[in-house]
Amino acid sequence: MASTSIVQVSRDNLGVFHISDVPDETIKTANELLQANHEEHHVFFNDRGFHNHVAHYILTQAALGATPTQMHRAYIQEKTLQRPQHPLDEEVVSKLKDENYFLTCLSRAENYHNYLRFFERQIAERGVSSVVHEYLFSRSRIAEALLSRMFASFLHPVIHFGFGVEFNQPAIIAEGLAQSAVHHPEVARFYRGIQAAERSFTDKPSRPMIDLIRDIEHNEAIRSAPCWGDGNWIDDNPLGKAPEELWKIAAQWKVSPKELELKPAEMINVCTFYTATAQRPEKQQKLDFFLIHDVNCSIFFSALLEKDWMSDEDKARLLEWKGRFYIVAYAARGSPRMLIDEVVNYQPKKPEMGWEQLFKRANAFLDDSHVTKLLRALANGERVSRDYEGRADFPMKQSMFLQTAHIALDSTEEALYPDRWVKGAGFEQQWAKFKDRECSATF
Repeated sequence: MASTSIVQVSRDNLGVFHISDVPDETIKTANELLQANHEEHHVFFNDRGFHNHVAHYILTQAALGATPTQMHRAYIQEKTLQRPQHPLDEEVVSKLKDENYFLTCLSRAENYHNYLRFFERQIAERGVSSVVHEYLFSRSRIAEALLSRMFASFLHPVIHFGFGVEFNQPAIIAEGLAQSAVHHPEVARFYRGIQAAERSFTDKPSRPMIDLIRDIEHNEAIRSAPCWGDGNWIDDNPLGKAPEELWKIAAQWKVSPKELELKPAEMINVCTFYTATAQRPEKQQKLDFFLIHDVNCSIFFSALLEKDWMSDEDKARLLEWKGRFYIVAYAARGSPRMLIDEVVNYQPKKPEMGWEQLFKRANAFLDDSHVTKLLRALANGERVSRDYEGRADFPMKQSMFLQTAHIALDSTEEALYPDRWVKGAGFEQQWAKFKDRECSATF
């Protein structure tokens, strides 16, 4: 049974989207590798804060039915990058119960192991629901600090936390909370700006997310804001320097506890749309490395609806914060033009392949987790968008999800790692290194 110290995936805990016949050996292998990662590795694999993706990768492979050989190959590849845990300091762990001391230890990578053990023990004593509410949603000083950090470093803490929630793994939920604690607080500045801006819209209904995204697409002042640089940055400092006008736009997307069916589906559909359609017609198709994290994170919000241990109010708040982050994230990569024909008219290399064949193809591909996660998230996006086909606020049509999965594999499978993705799709210079198409569409 899964606990705060044991990772135990089972047939009942394979996520909100998985193939129907995951082999027993796949599940067994996943548990062995996830347990080793939980016990041995730090959340960062270098001093620049690059993230350990082992849990993401192995859980996604398990859901898509990878073989034990494929999973071991992926683990060995990722393990070579990892750093060991820092030594545990039991004195620090015991003192983290004090609010002031907890806050002084934030944003320090050497405290990851201490925070991990602290959250493991808290969850073991009190349960997931109580701990998650107190440390993310209670609006205490700690909760406000951790909730904003959840969205740091293009979403890695909330992605990790989300995998723990989706697969019902308390140990990975503890990892996600600890990961949030050791990230830096730059994202908090734009969330404070959005919260201040929303006072002007208190009595107004939420606007559709796609309308807000299009406002940004056509706003040259936001597109060319100096804080974005060339769009290829990994720290969060530019987000804190975003134009206040952007905060006012993001503040107009709202979620009430009564909208927990519609709003996650809308968010998933729209973030997939702007990620898929951010192309340059004169260049080969590529997806933006930073924007795909929005899609990869989106599947967690489908899982969130099923969790009765989280209140509707907490779900709505997390979803609202996430949707507002998407709006800012789109602007941060240069507000790339959204060209629907680039997806609709795409000619796949292997057009006969449906989802099952693409999953097998992804499992055979030695990925670093990003492509594999993206395919599962796209398949889930197709599923949750189905009931809303034809609505203007759901711009990503059913046929486009599979098309985007083909683009994802076709553009990465044979590319050297630095050339798998464009990084800052709204910036012309980021496309310069990619090949021109033989026949370009009209831009």
